[in-house]
Amino acid sequence: MAREYLNVRVDADLKKQLQKLAKRENRTLSNLVETVLGNYAKREFMAKRKSS
Repeated sequence: MAREYLNVRVDADLKKQLQKLAKRENRTLSNLVETVLGNYAKREFMAKRKSS
């Protein structure tokens, strides 16, 4: 699968929290954000399929 850049702006405190979580889980910040977004998208698509 091709990888693409996604630039987003977040609150400085949120970024610090995400960095701490990533470090605790031994991941990069990028990997943590990609995983969280992927899980959210999957959950939303599944919920939409069930309601259709």
